[in-house]
Amino acid sequence: MKITIIIMLFCLPLAVFAQRFNGGMLAGGVVSQVDGDNYGGYNKYGFLGGGFVSLKVSPHSSFMLEMEYIQKGARVNADSITNTGNTYLTRLHYLEIPLLYQYTFANRLQVEVGPAVDVLLGTHVEINGIEPPYITVPYRPVTLSGIAGFSCFITDHLKAGLRANYSLLSIRSAGYVYGQRKILFEAGQYNNVLSLALSWYFKPRDH
Repeated sequence: MKITIIIMLFCLPLAVFAQRFNGGMLAGGVVSQVDGDNYGGYNKYGFLGGGFVSLKVSPHSSFMLEMEYIQKGARVNADSITNTGNTYLTRLHYLEIPLLYQYTFANRLQVEVGPAVDVLLGTHVEINGIEPPYITVPYRPVTLSGIAGFSCFITDHLKAGLRANYSLLSIRSAGYVYGQRKILFEAGQYNNVLSLALSWYFKPRDH
């Protein structure tokens, strides 16, 4: 009997703590460019999708851990009228793992900020429609990004969010010279991404 009571007293806080967790799925679209590649414009379209777990720690504050596939990169198109000019495409496939602090206000509005680990899954580069035989300066297999966003709960299960996602560490080594950009203490190339996504919570959010 005493053992049963001890087990119940031990498990009760864990059960209460577990009730504060919520999980779900997210999917959306992205536009991106690579700062430091001597081109400009959010001309590369892609998508993202994955899952998340959130933990509410106060009436207004929560933390969210995500794991998602996301496409980043850059694109330069030929002139749409004359169909002339060089074309360029960099497609970067990442497994991204963000850890975000989220603050909810006005009942349904939310702001978020935090870092994300980016694990490179694959690359594809085309110049004038031809894939080069090799990449002189390889892309880093693991890098770090910073995320800031704003979102709104449409229902107690569904949320729409807009995010800015920027590399905190360069995606190519500092040995890359052409068109490179220096951010903080490091010169190189940096992912610059905007995304719009829908998130579905398995359990209705707490008000």
